[in-house]
Amino acid sequence: MKIKESDGTIINVFAIYWFGDETYFYGLPKNYGGLLAYRATQVSVIDPEIDFTAIYFENNAKSIQHWALIKEKLLDDILERDEVAYNRFLEILKVEGKIDPDFC
Repeated sequence: MKIKESDGTIINVFAIYWFGDETYFYGLPKNYGGLLAYRATQVSVIDPEIDFTAIYFENNAKSIQHWALIKEKLLDDILERDEVAYNRFLEILKVEGKIDPDFC
C-alpha cells in the first residue's frame, strides 16, 4: 500500500489503524528511522493493495499491521525510532521485497 503526501512524497504503508472515527496509516518515510503516523484525510492513497502478510491487532485502537511489527514485537520500538528494531524491520522488508534494497 502506498500513500502520497501533499508535497508529492510517496510513502510505503505497513499498518492501518482506527482510533475513534479517524483512520491512520503507519508509513515508512526514507531517512526517518521509524514509522510515522499519517491521518488518512491528509494524504492520498495511490496504491490501495496491501501486499504483505498482515495481522489484526487491537489494544487502544483496532489495526491491521505487517506481521513482523506484532510477531517480532517491533512496533513500539520502531515508533520510538529505536535503531535496532528499525534495522530489523528493514531487513525483513528487504528480504520480502517490500522496499528497495538501498532503502534506509
